[in-house]
Amino acid sequence: MKWNVPNILTMIRLACTPLVVLMFLLDLPSGIGIFVALGIYILACITDFLDGYIARKYNMVTDFGKFMDQIADKAITTSAMVLVLLATRNVTVVWLAIVLVLTVILRDTIISGIRMVAANKKIVIAADIFGKIKSLFLDVASMVLMLYVGLTACLAGAENAKIGVMPIEYIRCLGLSLMVVGAGLAVVSCVNYSVKAVKALKALSNEKAEEKK
Repeated sequence: MKWNVPNILTMIRLACTPLVVLMFLLDLPSGIGIFVALGIYILACITDFLDGYIARKYNMVTDFGKFMDQIADKAITTSAMVLVLLATRNVTVVWLAIVLVLTVILRDTIISGIRMVAANKKIVIAADIFGKIKSLFLDVASMVLMLYVGLTACLAGAENAKIGVMPIEYIRCLGLSLMVVGAGLAVVSCVNYSVKAVKALKALSNEKAEEKK
């Protein structure tokens, strides 16, 4: 393994995952722990952008970086989704949380399997735009919902708590809406990725058939 800047940033993001979980779950007054968790999560998202940018610009792409980058992304994104979506006793939201989290996990599992099959055939399938937008929506949604949970803890006991003229419940609605869109994009990305993989595998099969003639 080569310790370059992108790989170090990836490992920092992976290390942020347990810190986010710990700070979010700590019962600190006024939601302090949740706001700290939000800050760490934002830092982790910044490293996600930087490691890819630096790796591509300065030709520092490594197999280790590709492998660990996926693990780090899935670990912190899924952890944040579970934390913020289950941080409520609303039965409807809990069921929504289960569906959204399972959708994203299933999508990632399917695409990982497709990548393994393609790699064995020495086929490289480029990531699609839907997957990148999906990650953006899920990250922003988790940040918004983490902010909502923190504000709820901070304003606990206050009736009709508001930020300016906007009830904090609007923040939760915004976060949930972004999360639903992100999950929808995850499905679209999975379908698009699968179609590209099938086409690539068929093209390879046709090439081999032509060579045998």
